[in-house]
Amino acid sequence: MPYKSTHTFTIFVVGLSSKIDDLLIKGSFVSGQGAASAFGVSRTAVFKRIQQLRKLGYDIEAVRKKGYRLVPRFDGLLPLEIKSRLKTRIFGKEIITLDSVDSTQTYMGKLAEKGAPEGTVVLALEQTRGKGRMNRVWSSPRGGLWFSLLLRPSIPPKELHKLTLLFGVAIVTALQPLGINASLKWPNDVLIDRRKVCGILLEASTEIDRVDYVIAGIGINVNTSLTDLPSEICDSAVSLCDIIGTKIDRAELLCGILKNSEDLYLEASENGFSRVISLWRSNSCTIGQRVEVRMPDGALRGLAVDIDEDGSLLVKYDNGFKKIYSGDIILL
Repeated sequence: MPYKSTHTFTIFVVGLSSKIDDLLIKGSFVSGQGAASAFGVSRTAVFKRIQQLRKLGYDIEAVRKKGYRLVPRFDGLLPLEIKSRLKTRIFGKEIITLDSVDSTQTYMGKLAEKGAPEGTVVLALEQTRGKGRMNRVWSSPRGGLWFSLLLRPSIPPKELHKLTLLFGVAIVTALQPLGINASLKWPNDVLIDRRKVCGILLEASTEIDRVDYVIAGIGINVNTSLTDLPSEICDSAVSLCDIIGTKIDRAELLCGILKNSEDLYLEASENGFSRVISLWRSNSCTIGQRVEVRMPDGALRGLAVDIDEDGSLLVKYDNGFKKIYSGDIILL
């Protein structure tokens, strides 16, 4: 008996699932019979996909004579729940939600090397070895928003650090509808009353004159309690839940961040980062403050007077001015 390939059937099933999923994320009812007729399959095949989604944790409502409808849960972070709320063209087109992972950055790095498309998001409910700047560990218990976003920007490598500023602006703007006035500490922290609520980490693969890809890692203390965080950072950290006294819908927050960052990213790709720099200035808690700049070759103290168009921090010392392109900034 000749060998009979199953590849065609597998591709067919995956394609059907994707088509049904695309209908569900639009938010309206999907007729089982209508979908079956449109895709040339049986109603049983459609029902099997609905059952698969329910087993994955989705809330799929069934109403007689109307069909099936996806009901996004409060704080629901499964891919289709997020996509049903997204208003982006690129960011979040592909979403992977993991229950637990060592680091979304590491996981995304493997996907990037395999050619994953720009805008792919990897989200984890917890990280066991989350990454911070300078090889620090980022505590990532359940309740936070921990995700990485893949970019393939057409900008020179020397401008990559400006993307950190871009995401800072996007996050602060996304928090404003919640009544939260956060501010930006150069280069990559989002603060509320001088306590850290969010960190941003960029990792890139570059050549001399081009960027292959950038992975933007974002970690936000959302519904975490200070008791969930290491004792050594409790005095300097805060969560959004602690600020407003109630749990926040992380899916809604994620969608806001992705929309804001995509808008800024597309504008910067066309017109440069001038608007990003301007918005960063207006949301800064660094400019006008005395700071200590800690660098590998030592520490200096001075007054942070501005952020330059190239993204560097301009600090005034007793004997002049200095542009800072990297280092730890301590607000004094």
